Amino acid sequence: SHYPQSKHFINRCDEIGLLVFTEIPGWQHIGDEKWKEIAVDNVKNMVRQYRNHPSIILWGVRINESADDDDFYTRANAAAKESDPCRQTGGVRCIKKSSLLEDVYTYNDFTHSGKKHVIAKKKDVTDKDVPYLITEYNGHMYPTKMFDDESHRVEHVLRHARVINAVMGDDSVAGCFGWCMNDYNTHKDFGSGDRICYHGVMDMFRNPKDAAYAYSSQSDKYPVMHIATSMSKGDYPMAMTKSIWAFTNCDYIKMSINGRHIKDFYPDKVRFKDLLHPPIEIDDFTGDILTKDLGFSEYSDKVIKKLLSYIFVNGPENLPIRYMLMMATVLIKEKLTINKLTQIITSHVAGWGDNVKRYVFEGIKDGKTVATQIKEPLKQMKLLLLTDTSELKEDETYDTASVRIRAVDQNMNLLNYCNEPLRIVTEGPIKLIGPDNISLKGGCAGVYIRTDKRCGKAVLRVIGNDISTVTKLLAETEFLVSCKKDRQIDLS
Repeated sequence: SHYPQSKHFINRCDEIGLLVFTEIPGWQHIGDEKWKEIAVDNVKNMVRQYRNHPSIILWGVRINESADDDDFYTRANAAAKESDPCRQTGGVRCIKKSSLLEDVYTYNDFTHSGKKHVIAKKKDVTDKDVPYLITEYNGHMYPTKMFDDESHRVEHVLRHARVINAVMGDDSVAGCFGWCMNDYNTHKDFGSGDRICYHGVMDMFRNPKDAAYAYSSQSDKYPVMHIATSMSKGDYPMAMTKSIWAFTNCDYIKMSINGRHIKDFYPDKVRFKDLLHPPIEIDDFTGDILTKDLGFSEYSDKVIKKLLSYIFVNGPENLPIRYMLMMATVLIKEKLTINKLTQIITSHVAGWGDNVKRYVFEGIKDGKTVATQIKEPLKQMKLLLLTDTSELKEDETYDTASVRIRAVDQNMNLLNYCNEPLRIVTEGPIKLIGPDNISLKGGCAGVYIRTDKRCGKAVLRVIGNDISTVTKLLAETEFLVSCKKDRQIDLS
């Protein structure tokens, strides 16, 4: 984050066991001698303020992504060691073969551009025999918004999964920090024309993007299964997709369409062999329909699926000779015309003109269904309000809470293209921080509220339109504010 966090944040990290690498303020720029003296003082103040916090594992004593300055950084490193001789020091850099005056070589590795090469080799970054830590990756290499098209959002999560997999499989790398947790406001030179950096795996209000599940799926604390698709034809070129991806800690996923079991799908332990829980590619939407319902041979079934995989990626025009020969073999073997085969594929595979499809995905763990997701056309839109706390306390200062707002369908799937306007209304001893008229972005939004020196019950309400375009109360959530005895109490 390029600056120390508040004591409240570090206290919470201590409580939950979240490891912290904290840095002095700054990014890239190094000033004159007086400026450097202030920076060294910042190191001293940072270490003295936080050295009794067990969550701190590393002191950042360089200006983030700055050039080498051996005299300056010798003093900065010494200042940290003087106040805390036990902890290691590092200094985030974006240059290879940099001068190393600290204990750990910390490097921002933005190698991955979607191609085969995912992370740099340690020997190409530093020839020092020291711990090596990747302190940033992805981020600006592939900014992703909640309202981007599905293929973009899926590539985003796959890039995070690829880097984690590469790091887990490389013993020379101590670990990695992805850039970054949340989208954030920025200066005029960054952002997407709106001064927002969409580098996060969550939006600014902590609503998770698809990429967040690359991380949560690696834990076994609770079942995770995220199917990264809406199964909507309009999200795919030619209204077809070769495959979809699931991010889960389940053993496998069972998929059914309209009540019919299609196939069981398992983690991809080839491309993601070093992940604890590899993602699952779901790449068969017909199962045994062609063989059991239409009497096709196993050979024809395999050939048609292979043809479709090619067509979904490259289109139906100008098929290579080998694919044309394969198709001709099927036509002869099954005694079909090309028009009849096209009709069968359109009806039973592509799904044009048929009844509405209802996809059910079941996550299986230890032989039991522990998670279920349903994908079907939108019937109902509703808002979810998720608060980080419903209990607030007026103490040494006012208290705050965040409220995340998510538009979901009848099956709790996020509506990524819902961007409706909303009005926020509060009652009781709380105040809204920011505007009371907002809009969803990518189906998500958020607000912050604060206490206002009173105590008692409070309510936040969201007013807007549902899919019927009728303006009405869409959702509400309650808070209870406590405070010192001499404060006003409002229980109305």
